Amino acid sequence: MPQPTLPERTLRTTFWLSALFVLVFGVRGDMTIALGLTIGSALGLFSLWSLHWAVPRLTAGANPFSKFLLGMLMVAKLPIYAGVLSFSMVSPLVNPFAVFVGVALVPIVIVLKVVGAQMLERANLSAGEKACREISSL
Repeated sequence: MPQPTLPERTLRTTFWLSALFVLVFGVRGDMTIALGLTIGSALGLFSLWSLHWAVPRLTAGANPFSKFLLGMLMVAKLPIYAGVLSFSMVSPLVNPFAVFVGVALVPIVIVLKVVGAQMLERANLSAGEKACREISSL
């Protein structure tokens, strides 16, 4: 079952989850971890947002240059990633593993949302339906 609002919900959920983790580690006094999570989640959210925003807009029309423009946009993002990752890997103020965890929050949230939706869909099947009987026989 397709979920057309999955990117928006993922962006919103990841933002609030990362804000919670940054707040928790900031209150605990682990500022290197909090800054690493902030940088990592910002990179992950920027990546998902730019794909969610750019791909539909650049591929919707019959523009013959749409593939070229999409490629140029993705290439333009590389210096941003390189600069931020270079700073975060060499700076003593940032925990590099926390950057990795921050970037990984986006795919983790996507997987949890899809698996959760599948579990809810399966749980909502009534016991008398043929599909439910087939699932229970597996």
